[in-house]
Amino acid sequence: MTLNDFLKKLKKIEFHTRMNSQETIAGAYHSAFKGRGMSFSECKPYEDGDDVRYIDWHASARHQGLFVRQFVEERELSVYVVLDLSAPMHFGSIDKTKAEAAIEAMSVITFSALQNNDKVGMCMFDCNSTRFIPQTKGKSNVVRFIIESLKFNANAQRFGTGCNTLNEILVKTISVLKRRSLVFVISDFCTSGYETTLRHLAYRHEVIPVVVTDPMEKTLPDLGLLQMRDCKTGDMMFVDCSDEAFRDAYSKQYDERQASLKTTFNRTRLTFVRISTNEEIIRPLSGAFSKRASHV
Repeated sequence: MTLNDFLKKLKKIEFHTRMNSQETIAGAYHSAFKGRGMSFSECKPYEDGDDVRYIDWHASARHQGLFVRQFVEERELSVYVVLDLSAPMHFGSIDKTKAEAAIEAMSVITFSALQNNDKVGMCMFDCNSTRFIPQTKGKSNVVRFIIESLKFNANAQRFGTGCNTLNEILVKTISVLKRRSLVFVISDFCTSGYETTLRHLAYRHEVIPVVVTDPMEKTLPDLGLLQMRDCKTGDMMFVDCSDEAFRDAYSKQYDERQASLKTTFNRTRLTFVRISTNEEIIRPLSGAFSKRASHV
């Protein structure tokens, strides 16, 4: 990626993030993820319609009139994003890869959280390396998250079977987070062995998986003899896409994987979001936030 390409991506994602987060996501996010409680703010004279349960009798006696207590929401939350930029995430059949869609989703989530004065931290990883960003506040910091993720993605290993797996990263996340947090795990979840750790993470924190998909993962077009590369080993292979039985088996495998994934999340009672490389990410994110808010 050249510097110009990098800057174009940065500007596009930042503009898209700010516009959509301010207009669509911000309210849904705020409603879905409320603060830790209510704290006392001040007393004010009683007015018609005020809740009589909040009358402060000591203040009323001192000032010889009815006064009620006012409360404000303790807004600040601890938010943490796990961003998967490993080899399988660098697949994309249309105009962007799953990794790029994941970065867009991360940008919207972090901007919404920072705009609500929440603390946000992040861990991004590929097969061999990991990058941690400590928790910070201030909506201007969203640019930093975008830049760091684009830089990491540009240098990420496109192929390989390193020591970093989703399970290992979730284990590290459990050890890093000392206070209860809202954790977004953005990945295609095309792996296994993480289920128990995800359950442990969800026991300590509120976890929202964001599942990234691509349309060609479900349906393989009839393109005849097609050369493919194994995202883990980097080995090249030829497959006959004109074979209808092969395409049916390919689609069936995808459906089984997604059904298994849904079962895993339902067992842990996790609200999950599914986004695709060929669709806008705002609607599914906003829908998931609104759905969660209706159950709070």
